[in-house]
Amino acid sequence: MTANTLQRAIMRRVYYSYVLSLVSKAVFWQGLFLGMAFVLLADWLHVASLVNNFLSVPVGQVHHYVLNSFLYALQGDEFIVAVMVLAVGMVSIAVGYQLASLFVKLLPTTSRG
Repeated sequence: MTANTLQRAIMRRVYYSYVLSLVSKAVFWQGLFLGMAFVLLADWLHVASLVNNFLSVPVGQVHHYVLNSFLYALQGDEFIVAVMVLAVGMVSIAVGYQLASLFVKLLPTTSRG
């Protein structure tokens, strides 16, 4: 076995272990699913129509409008869009929680006394 083939074999194992360390993290999968969900939502929903719909609703009734439109989407033929909205919301909350907990761990502690 030459030095070149030995180096290739070692580096291949290093690359495999690096990829496995990335894939084994929960944040990797959450980011992947969040990205896919955002792409699908951007394809299915149009921002201009959402803005026009929100502007047509009185200010105090926006939360009722959002809830009713989501419930009608669940009952109607837009079930997949409603599920994607839920998926984006859940993954966003999970990623936000993990980032916040990471930020709290990185904060310097002050000693009292």
